[in-house]
Amino acid sequence: MIASYMLMGQEAVGANTDEVLKNAGLDFRVEREPLYTSKGREVRSKFQRIFRQDNDVTLGVVGRTYHPMQNHDLLGIADRLVNKQDIAWDRIGMVGQGEKLYASFTLPDSYRIDGWDDLDQYIYLTNTHDGTGAVKCIPANVRFGCTNQFAYHRKQLVKAGINPRDLTIRHSSKMNERIKQFEKAIGIVDILNQNFANQASELMSVEMTEADKATYYIDALGLTTDEKLVDADNEWGLKTRGLNTFNHLKELEKASTNNTSAMRDTAWQSFNVVTEFIDHAWVHNASGTVNAKRVESSILGTGARLKAKAWDNISARLVA
Repeated sequence: MIASYMLMGQEAVGANTDEVLKNAGLDFRVEREPLYTSKGREVRSKFQRIFRQDNDVTLGVVGRTYHPMQNHDLLGIADRLVNKQDIAWDRIGMVGQGEKLYASFTLPDSYRIDGWDDLDQYIYLTNTHDGTGAVKCIPANVRFGCTNQFAYHRKQLVKAGINPRDLTIRHSSKMNERIKQFEKAIGIVDILNQNFANQASELMSVEMTEADKATYYIDALGLTTDEKLVDADNEWGLKTRGLNTFNHLKELEKASTNNTSAMRDTAWQSFNVVTEFIDHAWVHNASGTVNAKRVESSILGTGARLKAKAWDNISARLVA
C-alpha cells in the first residue's frame, strides 16, 4: 500500500507560488462579509462569514476582527527561501472546500540513523480559512526506506526546550516578519531531527521481548483487552478489531524494511511497525480504498498524535 504521506494532496508543480497554486487549483482568494437572513437582510452581529471568491462557498464564520491570510500570502512566506535553495517545494493540498490549506517543503540536509537508515527532513505550512487556527509550521521527518512520517507535537517540542509558539505565525504580522519566523522554524527542524536520529540510534540497542512488543503495541494504539477473551489463539485477550490490528502488526515485523539484522527485536523496530501501520494500513478502508480524512489525520491530526504517543512511549525506554 502507498504511504499516507504520498496520498495527501498532490505534488507541488511550479517554480514559484503563483505557478504552484495555479497548477494545484488553489489560486482562489477568500473574502469576508456580513451575515444575511434568507431574505437578504443584513444580520447585526459581531460575526462575519469567510467565503471563496471564485465559487461563493462558505468556509467558516469568524469575528469581525479576523483578517484572512490569502493562499498566495501563506506560500509567499516560503518563496524567498525556495529561491535561496534553503528549501524545495514538495506537496500541496486543501481540506474540504478550502477550510484548511497545507503545503510541505523538503530541507536540503538529511540524517543517517546508525550509519544506514536515512531520515529526510520536511516542514509543513498550514493555514485555516474557517477561523479555527493561525498559520502553523509543523516540523516532520520521513524515514526514507519505507516513507513512514513522524510530525512533532507539542510534547516533543517542549521536551526539546522549544516554545511551540515559535512555530505559529500571526495572520497580522508583516511579510518580512513571517519569513524570519519561518526561517527560525527551519532551524528548529534541524534540532529536532538531530535529536530524533540520535535517540533512534540508541533505540536500536534496546532489546524487546515478545511480551515487551505486545504491551507496547496495545498501549500505543489503545487496543482494548478483556481477560475473558484470553485463549491459545488470543494470548492478550484482545477484542476482534484489536486482534486483527495486532496480527497485522506482527506481520509488519517481518517486512524487509523493519526486519533487518540491525533492527530485529529492538525498540526502533517496534516504533517503525506502529508508524508503518498508521501510515500505510490505517489510512485505507476495509475495502482497500483510501480514507481521505485518515490520510490527513495521519499527518496533521489524530493519527499523527498516535505516532507521537508511540514515540513518547518507546523513547521512555531509554531512561527506564
